[in-house]
Amino acid sequence: MRHNFLLKSLVFFLIFFTFKAISEDISQKIIAFREKLLIVKPVRKFSLQHILSRYPEQLLLPSKLLPQTSSYNIKELQKLYKFYKSDCKGDKTVDPRLLQPLVFTRAMCLNLKLPPSWFSRANYIHPGGGSYAKRYIEKYPKEKKKYERFLHIRERSKSGILTELGQLQRMNETAIENLVTGTPLILSGQYLWFKSNQFYSVYPKNSWKKIADELGLNISTRKNNVFCLEKLGNVCINKVENKDKFTWYLFIILIILNFTIIFAWIISRWIEHRKILNERMLILQILTHELRTPIASLGMTVEGFRKSFDKLPDSLYDEFRRLCEDSRRLRQLAEASKDYLLANQGQMKVSELESLNSWLSYICESYNVNMHTNKDTKVFLNVYWLGTCIDNLLSNATKYGVAPIELYSSVESGQLVIKIIDQGNLKSSDWSRLKKPFESKSGLGLGLTIVESMIKKMGGTLRLEGPPTTFIMEIPCESNDTVGRR
Repeated sequence: MRHNFLLKSLVFFLIFFTFKAISEDISQKIIAFREKLLIVKPVRKFSLQHILSRYPEQLLLPSKLLPQTSSYNIKELQKLYKFYKSDCKGDKTVDPRLLQPLVFTRAMCLNLKLPPSWFSRANYIHPGGGSYAKRYIEKYPKEKKKYERFLHIRERSKSGILTELGQLQRMNETAIENLVTGTPLILSGQYLWFKSNQFYSVYPKNSWKKIADELGLNISTRKNNVFCLEKLGNVCINKVENKDKFTWYLFIILIILNFTIIFAWIISRWIEHRKILNERMLILQILTHELRTPIASLGMTVEGFRKSFDKLPDSLYDEFRRLCEDSRRLRQLAEASKDYLLANQGQMKVSELESLNSWLSYICESYNVNMHTNKDTKVFLNVYWLGTCIDNLLSNATKYGVAPIELYSSVESGQLVIKIIDQGNLKSSDWSRLKKPFESKSGLGLGLTIVESMIKKMGGTLRLEGPPTTFIMEIPCESNDTVGRR
């Protein structure tokens, strides 16, 4: 156990420190990149506070140019559109959230002028997408200069690339969102925006890429399904391959080492498991071997009593009968144990059973069981182990089940099917719990684990269904080919 714990810990720490080393390396390079960038003179410098005060978020985001169906009911928008198309005649009752759009629509229909302050009060954007100001200027083009500051940045005339507005107009939605939240790095086309305090310095590609190349960094716009060692806003930062061969070789070696240790741990667990199984098998072989001597001696004692049977007092006849029966059962147990050992090598002895129904009746004699059998038939089975398994299940049903107990048997398509049913409430989901080794309430005995194991060795299956509690055994039995008779 201690060995396994240490091995798991070693694997964990190797993986942890592998990725920690890579993470620390890329972080140090990013810090160096920022420090070198601050030395270079930017082509422009913009105040974030000034940008947000001059261009409200509603007039920055490209999504505001689309119909605002997420904020308004689509049916209400259609109703407002029909009202506008009918020259503001008809039903003018709308959702309270559309009161400002209704005011604007009526102003357009009735040729009423709106003061500049109204546009900021109405939150700039029309529910149909785009700004109120654009619709207003289209109706009153001479008022453009007065209301142009209420236009969305994409609705304004294209500005020069190095102007504040020109840079904003060329940013995609992700870059704009990162600008609004004040992300440290933003990549827009060929220009890199770097934030220091509350100012963004703008660098052209020939400036920032030269520094990135020197540090072995690959800086690009983030894309879906593309791996990034570091993500900053819409910027993806990776290490340039072959720039630091030692680090990459170390990374590869550590990964291989990690997988080797994991593989070695799995193999060691498998070997340990096999060792435990072999030790248990050896103990069983020793016990089986050692039992043969006292069993043989007991057999000789029984035989001696048998020769003097006529001289025994009548009061000892029952005791002698039990002694003979116990001796026979011990011999059967020794033989069955040998069969169990041979079964681990794929061998399981079977014998001919002339009457299946008579044999089952004999097993059920000791229990209060209602038997339901089909037409009697001859079968080939491992009589001892199957009988022991049935006896175990009947014993469990008697001790822990609910009467009445019923046993059904049938031979179908070369399979012996035996069902043992009591009126308990066990169900299939209880199966894994019940067959845990050494947890049988009855103390000593085979237990369900060995019952299932022996049925599997006979080529069959054991399963639990219910309620009512039903154990079902299916054992091959019809022919020599089916049961592997030798």
